[in-house]
Amino acid sequence: MIFLLFVIFVVWFAYERSKATRIEKSRKNEFWERENESNNTRRKNLDSLDYITIPDSLLLANLSSALPEDDELTRCNDVLLSLKDKRIFNLTGKTTTDIKLMYGPANLEQLDEYDSNFTLFTKTIYAYGEQLHKLGFDDEAMKVLRFGIDSLSDISGNYKLLATLYVKYNQSEKIKELKEIAGGLDSLMKNTILRSLDEISSVS
Repeated sequence: MIFLLFVIFVVWFAYERSKATRIEKSRKNEFWERENESNNTRRKNLDSLDYITIPDSLLLANLSSALPEDDELTRCNDVLLSLKDKRIFNLTGKTTTDIKLMYGPANLEQLDEYDSNFTLFTKTIYAYGEQLHKLGFDDEAMKVLRFGIDSLSDISGNYKLLATLYVKYNQSEKIKELKEIAGGLDSLMKNTILRSLDEISSVS
């Protein structure tokens, strides 16, 4: 009986190892097929992409006349000013192969720059909104944080802080919309954001 069980185990183990090898080989072949296709994709025109435009209304000079002088607000404002005339494009969740397939390998360096601008933009927007909140300017904070979410930021703090402010000002119904936006994100942070929003909703 022990010998029979041993034979069954050996046969099963060999089958599973062979199956895993076939799956891994298939994945590698699929990857290299896509990679070869991406390297031969013709260059696409990038002028018509849906770039993010930073509105003047978010800058310190226009946000509120009551804002105090603050080093962090000034830093955030300066970063946003530096990005205003640059192309900001969200490529979160896209691999290098995906990007080459969509836009051509000749555009890869440019698009990497545009995506880096997006990362800097989303981090700055969150820091900006957080500092406005700390200083007691919640209306302005919500305006800034909302723009970050409308731009499809995947920074969880952006969602959590805005949802918390919605609860504070009896606007809990707006959290549903935040969940819908977060649910459509192509980001590893999506589930974390959704869990945070669920937790905030449950205590509102």
